[in-house]
Amino acid sequence: MAEGEEALADADLLARIADGDRRAFAALMRRHGDRVRGLALAFGGRAAEADDIVQDVFLMLWRRPDAWTPGQAAFTTWLYRVVANRCLDQARRRRLRRWLPFAEAPEPADDAPGALAGLAGRDRLAAVARMIRTLPERQRLALLLAVQGGRSNAEIASILGVSEGAAEQLLVRARRTLRAMIEERETGP
Repeated sequence: MAEGEEALADADLLARIADGDRRAFAALMRRHGDRVRGLALAFGGRAAEADDIVQDVFLMLWRRPDAWTPGQAAFTTWLYRVVANRCLDQARRRRLRRWLPFAEAPEPADDAPGALAGLAGRDRLAAVARMIRTLPERQRLALLLAVQGGRSNAEIASILGVSEGAAEQLLVRARRTLRAMIEERETGP
């Protein structure tokens, strides 16, 4: 399906969702759910948190299918921006919890296999995934949107609410930092 046709299909699904059509909602979730979860999982690294973000995003779409305004941004660009904002909110909440009295309690183990954990024996790939999660939040989101989401710099800028130049700089810094971490890991101390 061409990008323009997909946008029309998304607009049609949202209109049907506004009328309470559960099948349209399921179709929208099938179309975008895996990519939304993939971005959330790659950002935070915890399956449970990624699932919470997916649920939150799609629940918002069910309750407010008119939240996206056609003609301002492509639906997928808008959707990724919503997901990016939820990821940043989740990270802020995690930082806030560290300041609370019960912050010393260890987080429960996440038994669900991560997206990269399924690649058994791929230690380097798992290490790179951990390195990506240590990048500053906006750099991490920009990199994940570019690599995993296949988004252009203009789309990344729109999703993150920054200029295209700022998005490019986020990507440059993220890639430079990641390259340095990989080199350090491979050459040793």
